[in-house]
Amino acid sequence: MMKLLFLIPLFVFGVGMAYAEPLENVQTSVLDYTDNTATVKITWNADENISSYKIGCVSCFPNTVESTSENSIIISNVTPFPNSSMAMLYGLAYDLENNLVSAKQIFVNLGQ
Repeated sequence: MMKLLFLIPLFVFGVGMAYAEPLENVQTSVLDYTDNTATVKITWNADENISSYKIGCVSCFPNTVESTSENSIIISNVTPFPNSSMAMLYGLAYDLENNLVSAKQIFVNLGQ
């Protein structure tokens, strides 16, 4: 019985590690920032169960949304919130049946 209790946590953690969470490891890079407008590269972990991603900008005026099936995207014309250098973006991940699987807020300091 003690052996079974020892193996259960190993099985649970082992199975849990086999499946990545979509948009889990989001990385951002500001490629250019001039005149209060930036170009931002966003990358995230690949997930074979995801068919498409939408990346949008909440702080941008006008708001923008880009779609991709890759695990990175470059968004132009990213603007920060007024009187700030912070921009807020979001990422949405859709599965093979076009169901929303994951959503993430992404904050980017454009001044860095």
